[in-house]
Amino acid sequence: MRFILEHPWLAFISIAAVGCAFLWLGVRDGKGLQIKAGLGVFFIAVIACVIGFLIDTPSEQAQRVMNAFIDAAENEEYDGLANVLDQDVVLEDHWKSLPNHGIDSIRTNLIKLHQKHTLRFNAIMRILPVERAEDVLVEVSLLSRMAGIGTVPSTWRFIVSPSDDGVWKITSIDAVEIMGRSYR
Repeated sequence: MRFILEHPWLAFISIAAVGCAFLWLGVRDGKGLQIKAGLGVFFIAVIACVIGFLIDTPSEQAQRVMNAFIDAAENEEYDGLANVLDQDVVLEDHWKSLPNHGIDSIRTNLIKLHQKHTLRFNAIMRILPVERAEDVLVEVSLLSRMAGIGTVPSTWRFIVSPSDDGVWKITSIDAVEIMGRSYR
């Protein structure tokens, strides 16, 4: 079922191919039952595709939030962070006694980073969501080119949770590794 929900086009193509095969065999052999089966399976493919587009899984919600966060950080849209960060978001690691709690502290830290090192290029190498009971743990690997530093590989863990009103937001940011230096 997850395949249908997260990949509706692939599910449609896979199921519709089976329906088309039945339909083609029925037309070729002149068998009405196979034609009806082919049409029925094709109809199921359409329904599966519609359901896949209408229902968002927690992993899809988390990936959408992560992409919005990364876009806001890349484009220095600090006000856009409020759309994806929980008011009480926590930056798990303490770096040089920087503030680590709340949207304002994350915004302040990003502003300081962008002032010190201009982002030239950023590529998302991997986004791996893992659904848990109440939230989604997302591991993100980035490859960034920063002015004054060079190419910086990094791995981050985010916890994305739904709020009471159902809006998914980042509640925790954790640097796992930056430039080969582990923070664990």
